[in-house]
Amino acid sequence: MNLSCCAAPVKLATNERKVMAVRALAGAEPISALAARHGVSRPLVYRQMHKASAALDDLFSPAQTADQNKVLFSLPVTKQWLEQVTLALTMIGHASMRGVMEFMNDYMNVPRLRRFFVCSDMDRMGCSFISGLLAA
Repeated sequence: MNLSCCAAPVKLATNERKVMAVRALAGAEPISALAARHGVSRPLVYRQMHKASAALDDLFSPAQTADQNKVLFSLPVTKQWLEQVTLALTMIGHASMRGVMEFMNDYMNVPRLRRFFVCSDMDRMGCSFISGLLAA
């Protein structure tokens, strides 16, 4: 393809740029053939190929995994919060007492638990006797 100095630049759609970059990275066809087929210059094909390569490197880099393990927020765990979690697990999650104990032990790192009764809160809500757990 003969590109003159007065030819108007070709504006490729995003999808076409992606396809062109992937084909260039894969080596499916020569760069000059890709450029001619899309009506663009070879330097543009190389730029798109390097952008795609950088995006793949970023996607599969170990830093991405480290970002996923970053602490998102801190949660202060108080006696009241433990009571609320116990109540939520039993009432919303329909968890058994053994399930609540397992959750507290495994995920909250609270190994020793003693039974307590949340009658006052539950009576206000019109519920009958409910047993729960609290850190000892």
